[in-house]
Amino acid sequence: MVEVYKLTKRHTNEAKELSRELKHIVMFSTSVGHGVGKIDFSQKVLELDDDEFNKIVENSGKYAKFKLGNLSKYFEIELFAEHINKLLPELADGEFKEILADLKEGYFIIRKSF
Repeated sequence: MVEVYKLTKRHTNEAKELSRELKHIVMFSTSVGHGVGKIDFSQKVLELDDDEFNKIVENSGKYAKFKLGNLSKYFEIELFAEHINKLLPELADGEFKEILADLKEGYFIIRKSF
């Protein structure tokens, strides 16, 4: 089973003097430190069976195969805006692509569950 989580809460104080990228790093590192082994600051937005996810990867372009294909190696992938911008043109239309395209801020985590 493949689970897709989307950041839904922030638990860092907004520092106005930090760039957007640095705010994401602070938010991510604070969240990971707080919820080691869990994504309790995120919400599951999609669940795919392994065959469905593998079909998405197989029918995608080179970058998507590289980025999403690493799930079987690392069991968890972070997708930030810069990754999603490269992935979207390579993905076939479907619910997975729609969810990724809906990212306004934050990031996604794709996790392989057993």
